[in-house]
Amino acid sequence: MHIVELTGEESITAIYGLIEAADDDIVLVVPKGCEALERNEVNLRLLRRWGDNLSRRIGLVVADRATQVMAREAGFLLFSSPANARRADIAALDRRRRRLAGLPQRPSPGLALESLGHKASTRAGRSRFRRAGVILAAGCAAILGLAFVALFALPSATVTLQPISQRTSAAMEVTGVLERTDIDYSQALVPARMVTIDQDGFDTVATTNKRDVPDGHAQGTVLFANRTTVPMTITKGTVVRTSYGESVRFYTIADVRLPGELYGTVRVGVLAAEPGPSGNVPALTINIVEGPVAAQANVLNESRITGGTVRRLSTVAAADKVTLRSKLMQGLQEEAYKALTASLREKEFVPPGSLDIRAVSEEFDHKVDDMVDQLGMSMTVNVRGLAVDGHSAEQVILALIQQRTRDGYRLLSDSVNYERGAVISATLAQALFGMSAQAYIVPDIELDEVRAAVAGLSVDNAKTVLSRKFDLSTQPEISLSGSLLGRLPIWTRRIYVRVVAD
Repeated sequence: MHIVELTGEESITAIYGLIEAADDDIVLVVPKGCEALERNEVNLRLLRRWGDNLSRRIGLVVADRATQVMAREAGFLLFSSPANARRADIAALDRRRRRLAGLPQRPSPGLALESLGHKASTRAGRSRFRRAGVILAAGCAAILGLAFVALFALPSATVTLQPISQRTSAAMEVTGVLERTDIDYSQALVPARMVTIDQDGFDTVATTNKRDVPDGHAQGTVLFANRTTVPMTITKGTVVRTSYGESVRFYTIADVRLPGELYGTVRVGVLAAEPGPSGNVPALTINIVEGPVAAQANVLNESRITGGTVRRLSTVAAADKVTLRSKLMQGLQEEAYKALTASLREKEFVPPGSLDIRAVSEEFDHKVDDMVDQLGMSMTVNVRGLAVDGHSAEQVILALIQQRTRDGYRLLSDSVNYERGAVISATLAQALFGMSAQAYIVPDIELDEVRAAVAGLSVDNAKTVLSRKFDLSTQPEISLSGSLLGRLPIWTRRIYVRVVAD
């Protein structure tokens, strides 16, 4: 007997090749996730037929519970582990399975060949007339055999039973533990792992501090008076200023000619040296001339100098940086959480309370008091979280439901509906959360018993027999395929039985 452990990636054709290459009975170890066989009733039945055609006894070690049920219905021998398969007498188990199913015992290839050889030698010694009679008899037997196959072996039937079912449920608290690798059913502990991601981002806020800053320059005219009788030119840019308080300086904006006579005068426009309202000065306050001209001329503004204004601008406040940092970090945390959940394995989840966010780098594009309307910031954060294995949590609650299932009943695996409850507490080390499940249990109906009860019967008689034999909530459903007589096959392995919840 050969034991072959599948990887789960083999196709059904590759598995057939393994069976064909084996020179003895074979046991296949089917892992979880095996696409060719897991929960694939068609491939399981096809594989069993291939084994019959090759005179191979095939046993299975199946991890998935639903696949175990399908494999048993398909006629396979099931073992709990490779070690149990090695210790088992697979030939004896196959004979017992065939006897219980009402099947003929598997012929021995050696005896069949020996019988054929004996017949061949016998026919060789007979007369030509005798050979013709044998050939005729063999032809009739072949025709009868084909008729038997057409009437009883080729037909197939699907029987659907809906027993009176009961709804059951269970709820419990489950804890995901960091770096745990197995399930502790007694304490409801399941595996969890650390997941991490770096997230970059940029954001802005409007600055909130307001400040008045000088804007327009004050301007007006001044009058120069010659203190001598010598003419002179007052050049553009000559500085004049006030003499009271903090002096305010002005510049002439053009070249002018001062007449060469005592107290001769000339007017010229001036512009405040600094912007803002400080340049707005009353009349008769600009009376100082700076530079070489001061010895030859006097100056005075006959009217008020106006036009110096202020403008209200936004500037960066310290509070703006605090606001922006908080806003950006919250946004990056949300983005990082989405990225983390997108990278999780099937049925894993990260409780938001387990998230730990840390700024790796941050930089503002302006300093406090800078005159800008918007403050920008770039930031890189590292986010860590605890990824809990939700599939293991489902296994824990399923085990609890199975434990509560009454004797004489079995759980319909396809009817289980899992629901993860609220997270009670979460850290980077562990997370406590609620888990519940609802399912249906039905009376434990032996599928081989159903097949034996209806084999060879008409559809109506089969329905009557099943309704009397089992507690059903509805009339059995029976569909035939390839039946010329309108009867169920006498070969019970051609009868497929489904048990569903009401």
